[in-house]
Amino acid sequence: MRRSLRSSVAAIAAVASMVVGVTACGGGGGNGGDILSQARNGGSDPCAPTPGVDRDTVGLGLLYSGSPYDGDPSALFRAGVDARLGEQNAKGGIYGRRLSYRIEDDEAVPALNAVGGRALAQRDKALGILQFSVAAAGSAKQLESTGVPVVDGQITDPSLAPRSNVFSYSRPAVQEPTSSGWGEFLANRGAHRAVTVSLELSSATRSTADAARRSVLAAGLKVSDNLQVPSGPFDADRFVDEVRDSGADSLIAFVPAPNFYQIVAAVQDADLGLKAILGNPTSYDRSQLARVGDSAAGAYAFLDYTPFELNTPAHRRFLAAMAAYAPQAAALPDGTALIGWISADLLLRGITTAGVCPTRAGVLAGLRRQTRFDADGLLPAAINLSRGVANIAPCYDYVQVTQDGRKFVPVPGKPRCGRILRAG
Repeated sequence: MRRSLRSSVAAIAAVASMVVGVTACGGGGGNGGDILSQARNGGSDPCAPTPGVDRDTVGLGLLYSGSPYDGDPSALFRAGVDARLGEQNAKGGIYGRRLSYRIEDDEAVPALNAVGGRALAQRDKALGILQFSVAAAGSAKQLESTGVPVVDGQITDPSLAPRSNVFSYSRPAVQEPTSSGWGEFLANRGAHRAVTVSLELSSATRSTADAARRSVLAAGLKVSDNLQVPSGPFDADRFVDEVRDSGADSLIAFVPAPNFYQIVAAVQDADLGLKAILGNPTSYDRSQLARVGDSAAGAYAFLDYTPFELNTPAHRRFLAAMAAYAPQAAALPDGTALIGWISADLLLRGITTAGVCPTRAGVLAGLRRQTRFDADGLLPAAINLSRGVANIAPCYDYVQVTQDGRKFVPVPGKPRCGRILRAG
């Protein structure tokens, strides 16, 4: 198994993960640092042996699906993790322990995800694991059975959310039952009939397209069709004809950003007059706008984090940490890097709450005690993890591409929280 990212971004990011804590009594606060300081100076160790923890360090794991292409999302996620851990280490770590992590790349293959999860949990004895994988089902059962805390930056498989050891900062888009929010957003823009779009041979995008379909119906709109496009270049004229023949006046395409903007450009250039085109958080990608220009004008994306354009103090803190500890990805901060930061922040809060002698069970309990987590303002609304990921309220901010196609602007109004629909 390869354990190095295959992009230049990630190769440089390896340096950032080695940031060393500067004091023996920062980060965690309380008397824990003093107790550990006494142990380091010859006193008895107050903590029983436990995976991933010694007097000086906390060892974590990072399990992701790498990509050989430029702009590898997993490399950007890792950059956000490096920024958050680097900032914490500069403050003395957690109760004086420096934070570090080991990496496994599952190459988007469930069997390799299982191998990677086992290596991090058993060989490397990680206290907890940060995950950003499209193949996470591979290791899910064994990580739950061994009680390893997992904070997942993108839950793409609905079977993960009910697991007792899995946490995230956002309600999974594929989570059952569905939210009405996306359909209500289209309805508020005057839409009556929507077409959903997924990628051929992609079970993940088919699942999100089905979630979008149910959301649209719950808002009182009709679903004209579900269309599929290949993951690469496609016949734009044929696709436009299919959208026109469906009679749809709006479109939802929860697909990767390059595919989304191919779709947007096709329907905009054909002047179909759609009232709204909606993408998922991956569509909030400023690098894609330069490729399609004003053909992207007017397209929307929903976000499960606060958009950069609001420039909150939490954004400025994130940007400063990126510049200091992940400079290779700081020039054009991406939402995926912010997801890495938020995910790492959530795991660190669980570790801190577990106290001076953290264990896997203690971290799990600490994560469940996060009842008002908002990443210091980076989430549209605070979440309550006491009842698991599946019960997170589906609250989103929305952004829209400007008419010149050069940037995003936040859609005015408070974060929109749809209704959780009845199961069945």
